[in-house]
Amino acid sequence: MAGKKQAGRGQGKPVIAIAGEGQHDRDVLRQLLPVLCRWPAARPPKIIEVKTPVRLKKAENQLAPRLERLHLLAQGQATRLQAQLAGIVVHVDLDAVIDDAYENRRRQLSAELQKTFGCDTALALAADEMEAWLMLFPDAFPKVKSTWQLTQQDRRKNLGTIAGGSKEYLKNRLTRPPYLESHAPKVIEEAVKHGYVAACDSSRNRSYADFTADLAQWR
Repeated sequence: MAGKKQAGRGQGKPVIAIAGEGQHDRDVLRQLLPVLCRWPAARPPKIIEVKTPVRLKKAENQLAPRLERLHLLAQGQATRLQAQLAGIVVHVDLDAVIDDAYENRRRQLSAELQKTFGCDTALALAADEMEAWLMLFPDAFPKVKSTWQLTQQDRRKNLGTIAGGSKEYLKNRLTRPPYLESHAPKVIEEAVKHGYVAACDSSRNRSYADFTADLAQWR
């Protein structure tokens, strides 16, 4: 897994950094990465987290300096581990449906990530929230709570176009017991365990498909 630039990269075991807006989001990504990345079995990278909040959603003119700060935080952790920062995954909730604004925002964020980091990068720009990604794995929900059943309509829905937020959408449908944001890591855990992630057709959520496409380019 070679990076695009060599400057600033340490030696030793490779590490992958995850940065996100919340712990639950980072937990979801931590479980997705081993399934979606082709890592050598003999030398899989260690996954580390940047827990210091770095707000990128509405950074605008502050995007470059905030990404530089994120780079320093991730590189600092790798250096302390005497490891090589081989990749970084950055999660941002779009809080909007997929449209021209999504395209523009993703292009801007991806370009700045690649410019700033001397390693492989992947952008998890979840449209509109991480829950829309979870809905790609409808059979994982009843594995968590037997009463949580998504309808056939839900299974056909374009998950990048849920107006009002996918989190609220799930809360309105999964009520016994109520779905909470803290359930997200358990849902993805079941999706991984039962092979739903590996077999996923990502065509119902463009933002998830774009994320997996980023990872597919890692070397």
